[in-house]
Amino acid sequence: MSSFISLSGQPSMLAATGRSVGTPLPPAQPRALLRQETCWRRMPLEHADGGTPPSEGPVVLARWAIDCEGEGTAVGPQGYYVVALALRPTLLRLSTNGSVLHDGPIDRGMVQVTAPATPTEFRAHAPADFLHIYLSADYVAQCPDTALAKRMQEAHDACYPFMRDSVIRQLMHVLVEALESPDPASRSCVDAVARAIAARALGIALQPPAAAHADAGKTPALENWRLQRTIAFIDDHLDQPISLQQLAHAVGLSPTYFAARFRAAVGASPRLFVMRRRIERAKVLLASTRMSMIDVALNVGFRTQSHFTTVFGRQEGATPYQWRMRCASAEDTAAPDDPLHPAGDTLPDHADMRVHERVHDTGAAAQLQSAAAGS
Repeated sequence: MSSFISLSGQPSMLAATGRSVGTPLPPAQPRALLRQETCWRRMPLEHADGGTPPSEGPVVLARWAIDCEGEGTAVGPQGYYVVALALRPTLLRLSTNGSVLHDGPIDRGMVQVTAPATPTEFRAHAPADFLHIYLSADYVAQCPDTALAKRMQEAHDACYPFMRDSVIRQLMHVLVEALESPDPASRSCVDAVARAIAARALGIALQPPAAAHADAGKTPALENWRLQRTIAFIDDHLDQPISLQQLAHAVGLSPTYFAARFRAAVGASPRLFVMRRRIERAKVLLASTRMSMIDVALNVGFRTQSHFTTVFGRQEGATPYQWRMRCASAEDTAAPDDPLHPAGDTLPDHADMRVHERVHDTGAAAQLQSAAAGS
């Protein structure tokens, strides 16, 4: 079985189209080299001269990553579905034709499907790392499930929201292990696993409308304007305690109802979301200022340096000091004639790719009271 992973021997910096500002992430350790997208959702070409896409089969794999905030637009490749698989948690807005599909946190393992030649726009509020699986529409049309094949043929100019699926998440672990393995036998399964992920994602995204009725009784997601107001309130008060009551009052809802609708909108509790925003702000301060650790901790809402260090290490796999040193080392070793600071064509470290498990609310008010102490 042929695999469409294109290997490159030279490191390159990935950047989104449009502007991008921010602080470089520490470089990942060298692993299997995977072809990078020079622009968001621009499928890598087989030939460097910009010739035709790979023609040996129906699957093309590529990695797209940015180490800072960024935004851009793209029109998906003609004749290929795009299956986007998140390799690390991030904060991103995805829209198509002026309609916002997602605006908030994305956990590692979440997946999103876009039909061929569909225009999309993104705005990344944090570093992001995705594996894009390009699946040939001709291959999809051969699906033995006639009903599913028909729905796929009708899915023109369609872009679907991000989804969670335990099976896809497990397959992603297998795929990452195969990509990182130096054993050619392990690499041989990459194509099959990528097809399995893409097929399941398409099956879920294109399920009949009637299947959505099973969710009828669930708490509705927070409206986009309320979600934006909540995020703005959090960002404006990161150096202060933030309570569930404050967040609910900012958008005119009761605390309990707000907590449920917020989780339905972003897939994470308000407490976990606040924690992520605190750590993202801390990373910027650590890399771009000479502030002491305790000052950084206080500036992002932690009451003690030890608590800050514990939470930071759990989320980033390194202490704040280690993270700052890695950033400084990355800047020192960057080529002086390359302002983009190449980070290498590698998949993230396991520590960087760990899933940040969602915190289950046993009392949303109690959790955000804990968040007021810096979580």
